[in-house]
Amino acid sequence: MSNLEGIGNGGKLLQKHTASHHCVGCPAAGRNVLEGLLGESSASCGFDSLAVEARSTLPASWLGRYAFAIVRRGYLIRQRTDAAGRTTSIDAMGPGCSFPLDRQGSNPEDSSISGYAVTRALVCLCDEETIVRGLSEGGDTAVHVHQLDAEVIRRMERLADARGRGGAASKVAALLCSLADTLRPGGDGDSTIPAEFLQRDLAGLLSIRHESVCRVMRDFAKEGLIERGDTGIRLTGREALQAM
Repeated sequence: MSNLEGIGNGGKLLQKHTASHHCVGCPAAGRNVLEGLLGESSASCGFDSLAVEARSTLPASWLGRYAFAIVRRGYLIRQRTDAAGRTTSIDAMGPGCSFPLDRQGSNPEDSSISGYAVTRALVCLCDEETIVRGLSEGGDTAVHVHQLDAEVIRRMERLADARGRGGAASKVAALLCSLADTLRPGGDGDSTIPAEFLQRDLAGLLSIRHESVCRVMRDFAKEGLIERGDTGIRLTGREALQAM
């Protein structure tokens, strides 16, 4: 993916470095997907790579310019804001996760999609013309985009399931299991939620009070279901959490 990096909310492009291979850590090349868009080297890649600082919102300039994105490093949360200004977290993403970028609707009553970076994140983005051309040509690119979009739907379904559970403990347990499973596609199966996810992030994803999440997390720790460490929250009682 093109080594173009932006700083903070502006997503400003700096410079492009050529190379005879893909960028180190390219999630698409690592998963053997989207070969038709990646090109033979970072110089011919159909993606731009932009950075967002921790706790900064995703740049509004991305909407309309880009149609598809893959998280290269870091963690992000996508949000939907309605015309009344109410914001709901709809997705949580980590390295290797993809997500669509919706155009801003011309109707002021339309909901808008944005989000924020949980950590400093590097995101690879593909413009609409390139992604549409790849889909029109079909082949592996179209299949891979469909598969990656299906992963987005599965993440959001897991989140919707957690929100729909009865009681705060069941909601939090389902969310922790979901994040452990979906933040790193094709990961090592380590049931750990990265330390950068704050309890207010979890509360936002569940649309419940921050205090409720704090209380449940304290109870889980006392019961030995979770352990806090430098790397994050480890699910030590995974089976019990899943059964809630």
